[in-house]
Amino acid sequence: RPNHLTVYLFELASRYSGTYRRPDGTPLPAVRLWTAWNEPNLQIGLIPQWRRVGGKWVIQSALDYARICNAVVDGIRTTLLKGQRVACGVTAARGNNNPRGKKPSVSPLAFMRATKTAGMRGFDAWAHHPYYGHRSETPSTPPPGAGAVTLGNIDVLVNEVTRLYGRSKRVWITEYGYQTSPEDHLFGVPWRSQAGYLREAFARARAHPRIDVLLWFLLHDESDPARWQSGLVSATGVRKPAFAAFRAVMRELRGLAP
Repeated sequence: RPNHLTVYLFELASRYSGTYRRPDGTPLPAVRLWTAWNEPNLQIGLIPQWRRVGGKWVIQSALDYARICNAVVDGIRTTLLKGQRVACGVTAARGNNNPRGKKPSVSPLAFMRATKTAGMRGFDAWAHHPYYGHRSETPSTPPPGAGAVTLGNIDVLVNEVTRLYGRSKRVWITEYGYQTSPEDHLFGVPWRSQAGYLREAFARARAHPRIDVLLWFLLHDESDPARWQSGLVSATGVRKPAFAAFRAVMRELRGLAP
């Protein structure tokens, strides 16, 4: 229920305000940046994605997600803590817009438009996961076809955020990465290519006036080869070239600001 989620987020934000201490006196770290849910335009995030109403298909996931986002925003805002920022959306890069398919989903822009219609409001940033669709795609490559939003055409999403929600809304890339080969033979790129794509991705995000956050997913490859292999460190503990590339990017960023 939205009211229960609002209360939960109020308690959560209060606990991680930076002033809460455990019984042993240890202060808990402060949390200032929040996201609401994860990839709600896919079935792994919300079910159902679509619902038939009066002979017409509606994007049920967007209706449900608007309530989730609003509840999260209300809970955090009610604390009156300064510096709290909430990102909603958290959309996957692709969706099939096919309510009759085996795995119905919603493309990110269609989902965004539907959340606006559903009354989503009050958030600070739209979060997105602009993953590549084929290993031949670089961070600068626009995706083939219509509907997908990757880093290569991120301005399509930024422009729609501006049109629907205003220029004050920021954009957070809360998941991004390249899987590597030979760990992933189908989707992976060579280790050195991953390092180059990491540098390119951070350069593009840093140069964009609306992007505040880019999170690389993930630090360490998962042990199951069928899962994510986009880490900076292999499952056996070997640092890939992307580890040094990431460290160099972070050092450069720290040199620009405290």
